Amino acid sequence: MNASLDRVLDVLIVGAGPTGLTLACELLRRGVRCRIMDNADAPATTSRALGIQPRTMELFENMGIVDEIIARGGPVLGSQLYDGNHLLATIGGADVQRIANRPDIPYPSVWVLPQSDIEAVLSALLQRLGGVVEHSREFVAFRQDDHNVVATVQSATSVEEVCARWLIGCDGAHSRVRKNLGVLFAGSAYDEQFVLADVELTWNRDRDKTQLWFHRDGLIAILPFPNTNHLWRIFAEITLPQGAQAPQASIELFQQLLRERTGDTTTRISNSVWMSNFKVNRRMVDRYRVGRVFLAGDAAHIHSPFGGQGMNTGIQDAFNLAWKLALVIAGTSPITLLDTYQEERLPVAKTVMDSTDTNTKIFLSKNPVIKFLRERVLSLARVQAYLVRRASQLDVNYRSASLARNHQALQQVNDWLAFRTAPRAGDRAPQGNCEWHPSRTKTSLFQVFQGTEWRLLLFGGTMQPTERNANLLQIARRVESLLGGTIQTHLIVAASDKPANLDWDGPMLLDAHGELHKLYGAGTHALYLIRPDGYIGFRSQPVKEKELVGYLSQVFTLSKA
Repeated sequence: MNASLDRVLDVLIVGAGPTGLTLACELLRRGVRCRIMDNADAPATTSRALGIQPRTMELFENMGIVDEIIARGGPVLGSQLYDGNHLLATIGGADVQRIANRPDIPYPSVWVLPQSDIEAVLSALLQRLGGVVEHSREFVAFRQDDHNVVATVQSATSVEEVCARWLIGCDGAHSRVRKNLGVLFAGSAYDEQFVLADVELTWNRDRDKTQLWFHRDGLIAILPFPNTNHLWRIFAEITLPQGAQAPQASIELFQQLLRERTGDTTTRISNSVWMSNFKVNRRMVDRYRVGRVFLAGDAAHIHSPFGGQGMNTGIQDAFNLAWKLALVIAGTSPITLLDTYQEERLPVAKTVMDSTDTNTKIFLSKNPVIKFLRERVLSLARVQAYLVRRASQLDVNYRSASLARNHQALQQVNDWLAFRTAPRAGDRAPQGNCEWHPSRTKTSLFQVFQGTEWRLLLFGGTMQPTERNANLLQIARRVESLLGGTIQTHLIVAASDKPANLDWDGPMLLDAHGELHKLYGAGTHALYLIRPDGYIGFRSQPVKEKELVGYLSQVFTLSKA
């Protein structure tokens, strides 16, 4: 046995899918020593998951890879639902167009890109950061104590013991890390069986929409692949007597299903690049952490593919955990910060599982009453808007979690109402346009947020005398003395230039038209502390140093608080 116990890693990651790769990249961006291993001999080449939700696109922008994702993929602007040749509803099209020009939502549509391409982009980033996926490395078992985890990993020629301070299982639905951890993976499988294939089709339907047909024998859906005029994914439900097995996926089977369920007798299917039979499970753990071992992605939760939530939820698990783990490893935050990973992400997974379960049952139901209601409810504009927004994951929030804190005192009624209805602690911090001072270079908040630091946004208000900025500057200097390098402060002024007599040489953003102030409800002085994952941790109006330092004392280890 090749022992590595004298070389203690910070983190060992098991599983190199999108969740594990995101986690490794985010840790390496923060200088954390980690290794990532996978039992596959090489990167996967099949498409698997396809849809990247708007919130995940925002995270990819933070990581600096969104341009590569955009170049490789393409948008899906909606879904058309049919009963034979009868169009029942178009979901998403009008709603996507409605928000396309909103500066607070830079990526309004689902972006279609095969999982293999997403992994390729993440792997390239990993290599640029100095990491590499160790393939053909099978996780066997682990043991842990109060200080370290020792994992046994084997290859074709050797067995190694890897000692790390933390172990993270990103190894999918059949996770060996989870099984060794003894965590219950409760749930069940749906009765329905499914087949899918990536194939060429000889038809001329819109390539920016998904097509779905309801039929008494089961639904069939067809999704476009990006950057190609011929490749599509077909997904179909197979209805069989209880206990019977579905026929193996084949071009002949899909040709038959297309004809029977859509009435299309002219389209030809050919040249499959991937086919699969599968059943859908809905399962999740009751704990995301035991001691020094964490679970993320499909190792912690699996659910119906309806809505394209699975891969996105896993990527966001990784993004949530990475910055917290890095702060604890650096000694900047107490170990109790890690408790908030489960506190925040487990309810999200539970909500996703429940919503996808409901959607799946509604879409697959053969009940005449549900079918009648489904066809009429899905045609309602409000229902369509709700489904699009829910799937986007832009509304995922941590408002009820311990890291979310609001402070507001009653001032002028208009200012109080504007701040109260603005994004709250625990919400995603919205995008907005502004300019850098003194260059007047156009930028956006999401560009400002790129990197690994927290961001303290100090709003000067839209009608405030310059002399009242003294309190903001005092707070900025106080934060710098406590956590310089961990928190970067930005003063935001509602002007086209730096106010006269403003004694501030730090980063300044110009909000000439007051758009950011309005978006964040900052008619008067206000403070927003943005976490590294783009969520609002703390906000305050009026701005109070005591309240802010109290919050920082909860999150960080402050020697001078």
